[in-house]
Amino acid sequence: MRKVIILGGGASGLTAAICLKRRGIDVTILEKNKQVGKKILVTGAGKCNYFNEDFTSTHFIATASECTSSFITEKNVKRTKAFLDSLGIIPKIKNGYYYPNSLKAVSIQNSLLTELRNLQVSILYDVTVQEIEKKEHFILKTTKGQFETQNLIVATGSKAYYHTEEPTFLLDSLKKLGHTIVPIYPGLVQLKAKGGYFKEWAGIRTEAKLSLFIQNRLKKEVVGELQLTNYGISGICTMLLSNHLVPKLQEEKIEIRINFLEPLQMKTVEEAREFLEKRNVTFPNRTISELLDTILDYKLTNVLLKRVGLSLDATFSSCTKEIIDKFLYSLVSFPLEIIGYNSFKEAQICLGGVDLREIDERTMESKKVKNLYMIGEMLDMNGDCGGYNLGFAWMSGILAGNGVLSD
Repeated sequence: MRKVIILGGGASGLTAAICLKRRGIDVTILEKNKQVGKKILVTGAGKCNYFNEDFTSTHFIATASECTSSFITEKNVKRTKAFLDSLGIIPKIKNGYYYPNSLKAVSIQNSLLTELRNLQVSILYDVTVQEIEKKEHFILKTTKGQFETQNLIVATGSKAYYHTEEPTFLLDSLKKLGHTIVPIYPGLVQLKAKGGYFKEWAGIRTEAKLSLFIQNRLKKEVVGELQLTNYGISGICTMLLSNHLVPKLQEEKIEIRINFLEPLQMKTVEEAREFLEKRNVTFPNRTISELLDTILDYKLTNVLLKRVGLSLDATFSSCTKEIIDKFLYSLVSFPLEIIGYNSFKEAQICLGGVDLREIDERTMESKKVKNLYMIGEMLDMNGDCGGYNLGFAWMSGILAGNGVLSD
């Protein structure tokens, strides 16, 4: 019987194993943890946002950006949905986001484990790969002895969420085999900003628009929930922008401007001033902080007031137009200089990996090394929040599982 070894029992590796075994190909998964599908359990805050209705290449970035549309095709999206249906997963779709109907990530993990068990897929746990050699076959030196295989699928995921150097080691091994490795960074990660006032706004959640400026040029805008922290900012909006700025942070000036009045559809100082003037007439004898009560968290309003030199009991009528405009500017375009980001442990994904140009988009086979396949986060294919990275894990696993020994 034809044999394949898969390194890694995450979403992509398990998917590849199921597709291979369904084709009658003998497959063994080598997993470093005591269970497979571990990372699935923490996705979507434990609810597992596993796919998205709007699954297009526009939601992905890569160094070889021209290649993303070759992997994310309408045909592959249909194949992915069909595979998930074949596991018995019934989706609950909210604003295009796919969750299991149970809203429990363990349901997705159990669906995979049930199919693996029924197919009698071999899984070896607590196996850490120490060395990979390529001779006539692949030789894997591990903590549980030596393995040989003619066909190898690398699906070890990334350093995101965990303190582990194994994916980094494997990227080094793949580099020795001739692959180009795009440097890895934390992705979909919280951002650190310059300032001494963050403890005052820590814990606030608010809807806002974030505008990313790199070297003073607008690069991307996102709208959604923003979390203010004691080091800077977090939340979905922040993470969506992080993929675009983290690799550039050491070399270029990065600024994010926040519009706290986006929910009221105000974009300019003039619009904000007109709104506040009318509110001041309707509700006389109120401070500026009180005028904005129910619109913004009072702690946020007070931080912004102090930032422009206004007292917390300042009224609209007692302030000059100049100081009011300065305050209003902070409401619609609050500037944050980004100076850092959180670690891999806090990140949802890793940016970087094997260059997409060196992978066959039909089978996920290396163009450099025959019978070597790479899927999931091993590749420089980085998606937005919203089920895109997990979606690509399923998709790339399907392509590899159906591509191995397909000739």
